[in-house]
Amino acid sequence: MQPEVLEKVGLTHNESIIYLTILKIGTAKSGDILKQSGLNSGKIYEIFESLKRKGLISESVINNVRYFTAAPPKQILDYLEKKKSEIVKEEATILQALPNLELIRNSAIKDIRAVTYLGYNGIKTAADEALDSLKDNDEILGLGVTENKDTKFNEFWRLWTQKRIKLKPKVVAKHIFSERGKYYNSFLKLRKNESRVLEGLTPVTVDIFGQDKVLILNYNEPASCVMIYDKNTATAFRTFFYQLWKIAKP
Repeated sequence: MQPEVLEKVGLTHNESIIYLTILKIGTAKSGDILKQSGLNSGKIYEIFESLKRKGLISESVINNVRYFTAAPPKQILDYLEKKKSEIVKEEATILQALPNLELIRNSAIKDIRAVTYLGYNGIKTAADEALDSLKDNDEILGLGVTENKDTKFNEFWRLWTQKRIKLKPKVVAKHIFSERGKYYNSFLKLRKNESRVLEGLTPVTVDIFGQDKVLILNYNEPASCVMIYDKNTATAFRTFFYQLWKIAKP
């Protein structure tokens, strides 16, 4: 087994190596474990203590010498159950704190007109924040929507749109695409969406969310977006959108 398997359930790289080493050689002294694992002795006892807390190794003393034994592999499942229980408790704590955290963030960004988000995860964060802010009968207006970007972004927006339809059923979206293609056709099939085409519209995508948010997206590497929090800016882009909507073709 590779250490990466254990790393996926929450062990560090060195913890994974030490556990697997002890599992292979049985009960052993620290020196033998170090020799077999290839790790240096710097933090070996910290790793032992961490694995003991996780219930994955045990320690015994024979003739004043410390020996370590790996717990049965099924103990990893018990460790995961404990982690899940801790996560549930942590989630409850965060859910209780969220309203205050949101108040702190909102008060901090009152005077900020724009926030930049970087990378795929940054764009996802901005889009999800915009989704959360939408109210019944708000609109999403998209300018310069294009298929010509990394496919992971096309897939993200398709899934995001499906989530938006489920979570915000009274919100309608209108998109002006820069070209026809599979991406455009896939949006034609979605409910609560209207799509038209104005070829070669813009090298960037601009989304207007509700009354006061504008998201400007750049999909070229490094991908990024800017969220503008301003009602006047949103109104200006909305007016521009509907001027183009009149001349765009279904």
